[in-house]
Amino acid sequence: MNNRRLIAICLLTAIAVGSPVAKASDEYIYCTSVGLRENASTKIYYSAIFLGDYSIHVKFSNDFYEYLNRKGYKTYTPLCLLGDDYPAADRDYQYNVRSDEMIYDKVVHTHWAPDNFTKRPLRDFNVTVPSSRQKVRVCVRDHECEDGDRVRVSVNGGSVFSGEIDNRWACEVVPVNEGRNRIKLYAVNGTGRKGNCSYANVNTGEIRVEGKTGETQSWRHRGGAGSSANIIVNVK
Repeated sequence: MNNRRLIAICLLTAIAVGSPVAKASDEYIYCTSVGLRENASTKIYYSAIFLGDYSIHVKFSNDFYEYLNRKGYKTYTPLCLLGDDYPAADRDYQYNVRSDEMIYDKVVHTHWAPDNFTKRPLRDFNVTVPSSRQKVRVCVRDHECEDGDRVRVSVNGGSVFSGEIDNRWACEVVPVNEGRNRIKLYAVNGTGRKGNCSYANVNTGEIRVEGKTGETQSWRHRGGAGSSANIIVNVK
């Protein structure tokens, strides 16, 4: 067992006996579970990295264990680890994967995340545009880890953007009509493994609409579930 695993177990014990716990949704968490030896081979299973309250790590551990059993994987009780932010959790995740590849016969990335995943949908926007201009600037980006997310954006039925998003804003200036305009955003897919990311099956991003006034919102969807926004543009 490596030192990081040993430290994590000490943290689990400290929390269990009443040490101060973190605030809800403060940590990025992932869980691992070692499989029972079968046919002289041993596997270790990894969940995805997810955002959650580490004070209820036992629930996450139990849910991951039940998920593995439903899939027919026989394992020992999972261990959940954490990072204060995504990069810290991802570095630890990658470090442990590399270590486990030298210990176990196979590392299995299940991409599991807890069912209480917090979905951030998009609401209607309210943006004011001068009547002399009647144009808005529409921008999209991935505000979390660059992991291959793809989106489609249209304004009043006309395509504005379609493709992969990264941390840089991708912007287009498009004409709008007087009154109500419909901007449609659709999360095309979940995430892949790209760069140093460990997210799986989560599409994240941010959309910004600017006229005389502007508004920015973010979304977070599992499995590439689509998200759309009706953006109200008031031309005066």
